[in-house]
Amino acid sequence: MERIIGVVAPAAMGEDPNPRKDVYLFGNNYGNRIYDKGGIPLGILPSDGRVPEKVLEKMDAFVICGGHKFWPYHLQVVHHAVTTGKPLLGICLGMQSIYSYFRAMEYREATGRYDEDIFVLHQERRAQGSGLHRVEGHLMEHLRGHEEETKQPVHLVPGSLIHRLTGKDTIMAGSFHNFVISPPPAPLTVTGTASDGTIDVIEYGEKILGVQFHPEIDRELLPIFDVLFQ
Repeated sequence: MERIIGVVAPAAMGEDPNPRKDVYLFGNNYGNRIYDKGGIPLGILPSDGRVPEKVLEKMDAFVICGGHKFWPYHLQVVHHAVTTGKPLLGICLGMQSIYSYFRAMEYREATGRYDEDIFVLHQERRAQGSGLHRVEGHLMEHLRGHEEETKQPVHLVPGSLIHRLTGKDTIMAGSFHNFVISPPPAPLTVTGTASDGTIDVIEYGEKILGVQFHPEIDRELLPIFDVLFQ
């Protein structure tokens, strides 16, 4: 049976007085790469920033796409993947969502507040310092036919999940981001960095992979999407 891959898109909501401009933005290339691997991409449509658990239960794996703002559903999806063992690929904001989830869980352990909503804990932890900071030189404009111009080298840890998926020590990856993460809490591991030390890849076990770059922009990094089919 073909695997159903839940595509978790970014949102623009509450930013305009016109409610018709409250939208979720599904980028074409994410679905293209899933189709390339033989999967069925299915958009996850939250309701006011949250998604019913019964929707997540129908998915075999997840891609959290790039974007500019966290919503509760981002951490919901990470939590579902972590607790069910389903594969998850987080791209750009998606990687930051994985990072932020584990930071929130670290905060939960420290405070003993196990009955709190993960997003609420994330917001409280963020008030103390989000762990995200600005970086220069990584926001490259992505134009069709000029993908090579956006790429920067990412050096991979030998034996890591992404190293085994790609079979390479260094990959050239499309860069398009203003923010990067700080060293993550355990049990996340850093398995890829840019030449300037920017953390570009994090992993949790064998099924959760976060990449700060954009492997969806072309087919050269298609093997990264194999994580969704494990």
